[in-house]
Amino acid sequence: MGRVVLIDNRDDNLASKVIKKIPDAIVLTNFKVQLRSGDILCWLPKPNDYVDDEAQELAGLIDKSTFLPAKIVMLSIPGTADDASLEQVERWYGKSARALIMMHQYAVKMIDEFEIPYTIVRVPPLISTSTEIRITAEGEAMSGDKVGINQVVLLLQTVLKTNRYLNQSIGIINSKGGQ
Repeated sequence: MGRVVLIDNRDDNLASKVIKKIPDAIVLTNFKVQLRSGDILCWLPKPNDYVDDEAQELAGLIDKSTFLPAKIVMLSIPGTADDASLEQVERWYGKSARALIMMHQYAVKMIDEFEIPYTIVRVPPLISTSTEIRITAEGEAMSGDKVGINQVVLLLQTVLKTNRYLNQSIGIINSKGGQ
């Protein structure tokens, strides 16, 4: 296996927490990287990033790379996989929810079209406190409250280090419910 390459512009310490679990991972702020054989690309965009534009940058990286990623992992928002209503996504992300969903759907579709193994991890907003979680499939309702960042890190560790959830879009929800 090659490196885990984290593409991160978040302000919630998610990447630094992933590095504690995967110490040989590297963190970059954009897709300007020379991929090595066996590298896993893990894209951790903020919910309100212009991920449709960034997906084009990812496509450029794929086109020019000698070595394709062994796997692409992307953090996304609910609402992209028939999993949350617009109203629910608006409660989580505000009035721009519809535009955010469309941008994330585009990015997810692009990743699927690359025909490279991938996992999409759909998450509601993150909080610093621990939560009880449950993994959901595409089309399964993602209602409930915010999810603990440490639980997302553990899920990302599983996704990055194993083939579990390969070629799937999975959701992570707070199993205690809430809004």
